[in-house]
Amino acid sequence: MKSIFTFILLLVITFSTAHAQSEQYLMSAQKLEVRSGPGLNFNTIAEVPQGTQVYVISSGYGDWSAIQFKKMNGFVLTNLLTADSRIADAEAAAKEAAAKREAAKAAAQAAIAQAQAAKRAAEEAARRAIADAERLQREAEASAAKAIADAEAAKKSKDAAARRAAQEAEETRRAVEEANRRAAQGSSYASTPIESTTPSYGSSSSNTSSPKSTAISVTREDKYSSWEKKTYKSGATPKSFNFKGKFDYKLDNYLKIKVGKNTEVVVKMYKMGKTAAQDELVRVTYINSSTTQFIRNVPEGEYYLKIAYGKDWREKVVDGKKFGTFTKNALYEKAPQILDFNTVKTSKGINVPSYNLTLDLQPSSGGYVTGSDDNISAKAFNAN
Repeated sequence: MKSIFTFILLLVITFSTAHAQSEQYLMSAQKLEVRSGPGLNFNTIAEVPQGTQVYVISSGYGDWSAIQFKKMNGFVLTNLLTADSRIADAEAAAKEAAAKREAAKAAAQAAIAQAQAAKRAAEEAARRAIADAERLQREAEASAAKAIADAEAAKKSKDAAARRAAQEAEETRRAVEEANRRAAQGSSYASTPIESTTPSYGSSSSNTSSPKSTAISVTREDKYSSWEKKTYKSGATPKSFNFKGKFDYKLDNYLKIKVGKNTEVVVKMYKMGKTAAQDELVRVTYINSSTTQFIRNVPEGEYYLKIAYGKDWREKVVDGKKFGTFTKNALYEKAPQILDFNTVKTSKGINVPSYNLTLDLQPSSGGYVTGSDDNISAKAFNAN
């Protein structure tokens, strides 16, 4: 009894070793008798119908192979087994299907990414097109308004010139009539002396009967004498605007402004909205002459500038509202340039735009000019 147990144990060990070395599925060519050992002298422990798939553990027993059938192990004649490729074909087909599925998934993800990129590009192009159209519309409206104003001014000038010409013609006609009337009356006509309504200068006559003017005292009136003079450091916001700037500290961008020696400036930055009514004031910055100032952390968007030039900045409360103005060489303009501070994503990272600007007054025969035709009034500059 002990020797039988030992044989069975060794057989199981052999099966396990063979199972690790060779794995294959075969099919019975005809009905098989499964025996407990590799020989006809061993007992039949099961029958396998023809065409049944079995798992071959090992074929290293001469004419016999060790198989696994259902939940038992046994031996069958090797020549009664034939190859069965169905499982191998099924596994290969499954692997191929899985590979195709992964490829289709990757292709779908790439297509989605391309579609999203195309959508973002289209949205950006549309936004820029709208901004350009609105800017062109504003420029056209401004040009039309200027043309209308110029035409009205020309008409007024023409009408005034016509009135002056008519007045001069009437005065000439009256003078001719008076001269003719006096000539007709002869030399005995005594004309009434006419005294000048303007003072006479440099008269040395001692004749006390002649009218003389009193001494004239001429003084120059300072229309800004009641305005409060203010001095600001470069980078400060004048109190007259009662405004706190808006910042985006996540953006390391800037507008670098270099101011020449002929002027001081106040720069107002406006973020453009969809309409002019939606334009938003973002910064107001005072910059002294011969100074370079950085305006940093500008929120994303497209901007235009209003600029005041001059010296001697003063402020005054008018109708409950503060106004500020330069009193010497004052000029005001709306700059024509559009500054695009929108960030741009590139293959190398995020591009953060920054700009350089140089401002000064140019000497001319009549004082100073800015070099730009986009001049505005002090009232338009002070308006939000």
